[in-house]
Amino acid sequence: MVSEMGLEPTWCEPYEPESYASTNFATQTFYIDFIINKYITYIFFYYNLVMLFDILNKKYKLYYFCTAIVKHCNLNCKYCDHFSPLADVEFKDVKQLEKEFKQIKKIIELEKIGIMGGEPLLHPDLVQILNTTKMIFPETQILLVTNGILLDKLSDDFWITCNRNKVGILISKLNIKINTDEIKKKIRQFNVMATYYGADSNEYKKMYKPVLDLNGQQCIEEMHEKCWQNKGKCNYYENGKLYKCSIAGNIDSFNKFFGKNLEITKKDYIDIYKTNFRKIEEYFNNPIDFCRYCNLNAIKYDLDWEISKKDISEWTM
Repeated sequence: MVSEMGLEPTWCEPYEPESYASTNFATQTFYIDFIINKYITYIFFYYNLVMLFDILNKKYKLYYFCTAIVKHCNLNCKYCDHFSPLADVEFKDVKQLEKEFKQIKKIIELEKIGIMGGEPLLHPDLVQILNTTKMIFPETQILLVTNGILLDKLSDDFWITCNRNKVGILISKLNIKINTDEIKKKIRQFNVMATYYGADSNEYKKMYKPVLDLNGQQCIEEMHEKCWQNKGKCNYYENGKLYKCSIAGNIDSFNKFFGKNLEITKKDYIDIYKTNFRKIEEYFNNPIDFCRYCNLNAIKYDLDWEISKKDISEWTM
């Protein structure tokens, strides 16, 4: 039939578009690349998820912070950087403190905690506060900072609590009259850790005068660099806010008493209910706005202890 039509017979190879072998190889390569990219995407997503979880749940390691369970004091030292001579009579609620400490435990790994004031021995629920603190922070050392005036008058329950919870008592050695013999007797009787604070056994504690710039004209970076509170020695907790500066944390008493407005901004503290590891780390590595109110170039040291006259010049030029 073909010959009759004048056509020469030809041999046709089976149809393979671009050759079957090369097409199959390209297809396999495509799927391999697809699978690799898919798993890289999964790994990247998983890695970021882990990092996010770590940021949200990792605890920041903090050496120390203190908190005032009372704002007022029975001594009222001149130059007090907690402004206790100016403070209202105020006692920290135990249940509220427990709630706040439990929240802090979620975000902070704490080595030492200072229970102070004002004068902490004025708090009627001091024993309960010490027990609650140890319950929440079982691995944290508790330090009770006091002027010592009331120590010889406290019940045995207080001393037993200090022994059981390994509370260290730090007594500010001021030039005042306290019943040292009776206090030492109690310390030995109940095997409680206690020492003088701010001076050795042969000297009285000297005071320093913080100098506030009421106009806030100081260089923030310079003051932050010079400040010893920047070294983590004076971290302060108050009402849901963690400060790196005890002066900033207590400035409300100064403002109220003298009718001033040394402003606290959101950059001056950590909100314990709205934070994570990264935010805390950034906060402690940078200056705060309140630094502008501290004139560290005018600060005075080695001053004799005196009773405050509640004059604004005790904290200003």
